[in-house]
Amino acid sequence: MKIEQNYLDDHQLELIVETEQDLFEKAKHQAAKELAKGKKIKGYRPGKAPYQLIVNHFGEAAIIDQATEHFLDDIYPQIIDQIDGEPYGPGQVTEIKSLEPPVFVFNVPLQPEVTLGDYHQIRLEYEQTGVKDEEVEEVLERMRSQHASVEPVDHPAEEGNLVDTSLDGRPIESDPGDDEAYLLKNQPLPVMIKSKSDDDSKEWPFPGFSRQLLGVSAGDTLELTYQFPDDESVDEDYRGKEVLYQVTISGIRERVLPELTDDFVKSISDQESVEELREQIQKELVDQREADDENAYISRILEAIIEDAEIKYPPQMLENEIEGEIKELEAQLNAQGLDLEMYLKIQNQDEEQLREQIKPNAEQRIVRGLVIGKISEDEDLDINPQDITGEFQAIIDDHFGDDQSGKEEYMRSGDSVALLNRVSSQVITRKTLDFLIAVAKGEDFSAYLKADEESSEESTSVAERTEEDSASQETNPADESSE
Repeated sequence: MKIEQNYLDDHQLELIVETEQDLFEKAKHQAAKELAKGKKIKGYRPGKAPYQLIVNHFGEAAIIDQATEHFLDDIYPQIIDQIDGEPYGPGQVTEIKSLEPPVFVFNVPLQPEVTLGDYHQIRLEYEQTGVKDEEVEEVLERMRSQHASVEPVDHPAEEGNLVDTSLDGRPIESDPGDDEAYLLKNQPLPVMIKSKSDDDSKEWPFPGFSRQLLGVSAGDTLELTYQFPDDESVDEDYRGKEVLYQVTISGIRERVLPELTDDFVKSISDQESVEELREQIQKELVDQREADDENAYISRILEAIIEDAEIKYPPQMLENEIEGEIKELEAQLNAQGLDLEMYLKIQNQDEEQLREQIKPNAEQRIVRGLVIGKISEDEDLDINPQDITGEFQAIIDDHFGDDQSGKEEYMRSGDSVALLNRVSSQVITRKTLDFLIAVAKGEDFSAYLKADEESSEESTSVAERTEEDSASQETNPADESSE
């Protein structure tokens, strides 16, 4: 067997494999026997016809197809044993150059390779954004807004008011007496009047409609016209038409915010006073901001490491990552009673566009994951197995509670192994990121590393001596009293 190896730019190995002709001929004869099993060829018992008669009966193409499939299954493991590099996954036949002699071209994806720069020298300032008092007040205002009531008013409509209207709409050149011409008839529409700074491009029935209602009062009637553009973004019934709207005002309402009192706080939360609610909001914002600051810092560290690294991975790895995210999306949609086809229609996308949308984040996850994995391999991080098993057990206990039989059944399943692997990966990732944060801050990171063997033995020896001294003192109280 001759194998020519060529490294491709997309981190695959192209193999041009030439094998012995007699091996392929044997494969063809074996394929012929398999095809002839159970098939009656005139003058011969099933499976007993000569090779050439089987070829004449089934056709040489069918024999070759069957033989090639089995032949490749047989020789592929031998090929992989002889190549340079470790496969990431199964290879694919991209071309059959010849069958006399048999020459096949394979593309074999290779395991990712990561070469890192000296990330121990990275130093980045940790930026803390903090929480301002105004942010707490904004949250309080949102809470008031969520519990606002809507009440009628007797003054002309102002910004922020809700105007109850009824619409008639027809092309301006149409006959007002022709009911068939109307695009809208007695269409009820509550309208919130936007401010000048608000985006009104999505307003219905046309952009800027709400501000046309400033100053109206209940019982008023307005006539408004709007020329719709002649393009595909507009509904076909309105495209290119000038429409006359008759707007009847039936009432005006405004949102009334509740007063920020202790009673209001008690009605919407577990807190007893406005001050307690402020403190709770402050703490939650601080916790969230600290988490955001840390995530931003980690992103900066990883970007600096990646910038000085060489990272290679095959296209199949990216496809697997995208496929995994699509499956997660499908599971979420199914839980909501939807499917992927319906979701794509709602998003006005096809699956290829969805894959392209997912691709950048998938690439980022792969690269970051490979970098974190490489660092966790290179550094002798002190990973406590009890942290992994403890976290794993906590998840199991939280899910199953007192259902002991369900817990035992789950522990016997492959799902429990997958969960344990996932928890292990998360713990290792956390430890690696904590180590990198310490490095980038210029702090002592030795606490994240395993103690070397000599130090460990010395610590053990000291501990043993301490235990011996304690035991000696406990068993010889007379010595203490004699002193």
